[in-house]
Amino acid sequence: MNKNHRTFLSAIVFISVFFLSAIFYFPILPIFPTAPDYNAATEAVDETRDTSSENNSELQSFSYTQNLTLVTEDQQERQTEASLIQKQEDNLMTEASDLSAFGTTSDPSNVITEEKDNSDKSTKVETDEASLTVQSKAVEASANVEVAAEAPGLYADLGISIADSYVYVRKEPSTDSEALGKLYKDSAATILQTEGEWYLVESGSITGYIKSEYLKTGISDDELIEKYGQAKVIVDVDGLNVRKQPGTEADRVDVIYKNEIYPVLEADDTWVKIDIEDDKIKGYVMREYVRFIVEFKEAVSKEEEEELLRLAAEEKAKKETQVKQQEAVSYSKEDLKLLACLVHAEAGSQSYEGKLAVANVVLNRVKSSKYPDTIKEVIYQPGQFSVAASGSLQKQLDNYKNYSSNSQLLSIKAAKEALNGSNNIGSRLYFHSYRTAVNKGYDDKKTAVKIGGQLFW
Repeated sequence: MNKNHRTFLSAIVFISVFFLSAIFYFPILPIFPTAPDYNAATEAVDETRDTSSENNSELQSFSYTQNLTLVTEDQQERQTEASLIQKQEDNLMTEASDLSAFGTTSDPSNVITEEKDNSDKSTKVETDEASLTVQSKAVEASANVEVAAEAPGLYADLGISIADSYVYVRKEPSTDSEALGKLYKDSAATILQTEGEWYLVESGSITGYIKSEYLKTGISDDELIEKYGQAKVIVDVDGLNVRKQPGTEADRVDVIYKNEIYPVLEADDTWVKIDIEDDKIKGYVMREYVRFIVEFKEAVSKEEEEELLRLAAEEKAKKETQVKQQEAVSYSKEDLKLLACLVHAEAGSQSYEGKLAVANVVLNRVKSSKYPDTIKEVIYQPGQFSVAASGSLQKQLDNYKNYSSNSQLLSIKAAKEALNGSNNIGSRLYFHSYRTAVNKGYDDKKTAVKIGGQLFW
């Protein structure tokens, strides 16, 4: 067989094999396509709907089979990854065994430990940061407290007198300087400036100098108010009812008016109990209609002190010279005449109270064991009544029958009332004109009381 025949036969074999393979692997297709049958398609859809419930299990089974296949493939991939990880772990273990001779370990579990350690460190860092934050805030709060504590109070420039009784406020910073007034113990002064060991202060109506050792400073506002201040209220409305009890239904006991100031006895969020000293009334007012203030005792100038002494003396005299009825004294017309004439000679220009006091000095001496027992003997006792020795008393006796002026008639009335038991000086035995008595220091006596132009003790 020649070469050409062999080639031909090979071609025939190849073609035969090709066609046989095509027969096995490809279905026979129609040569001419047909138009779609829409009715058949519709029925198929309906049939599919009708049999959907029957095919559900199949769909679920097919889906399960399909998922199972996918899972199997996924597991294979995971197994592959696991084998790779295992190889990596084996490598790490090998490295660990190699490094163990050097005291070093690379056990994968240490990664977690290190992560835990790092986590702990991170937590510790976060905790430390939180702690630092808290500490920072605490320090800041502490600083704020310190700043608040160091911040000047409302009365930071106020000093309180710690003198045993009082300290002089002087015109200049020297003990030789003129005294402008007194700052009594526990009274307050505003410090304007410091000059050596002296403070320039302002208190009440006085501006002057006080030695710094007599002023306590650096007192907190709370302590100043509690220990040295007096809480008061100022009325802010034209008229304000004062109630017996804290309530608008309580009885009204008084009415107070705008800008009047009253001491506070107690207070709550709604009501304030005040002391109306002049009327001797304590009652309640609504807090929203008053304004709180704090008053401190202040320095007293010389002029103010003199006035205070005068007022105090008058108040004392008023209390101590109230007429009290005592046991009447037996007397004759001559006793009445002699006593009335002495009263007029000694106190003709004085008020009725002054005349009555002179008459009672005579009667007190009659009752005292230090003096004679009769009016006449007391009046004419040597060295006692100057008018008896000078002739002034006799002049009044000679004119007694002509007494008709208001002053003369009051002298008679005072003598008669004293004899009948009216007494306005108690048991005092002495008197003098006020100026003379002061010059002689009689005003320092505990029993001294001023009535008009005379001092009795």
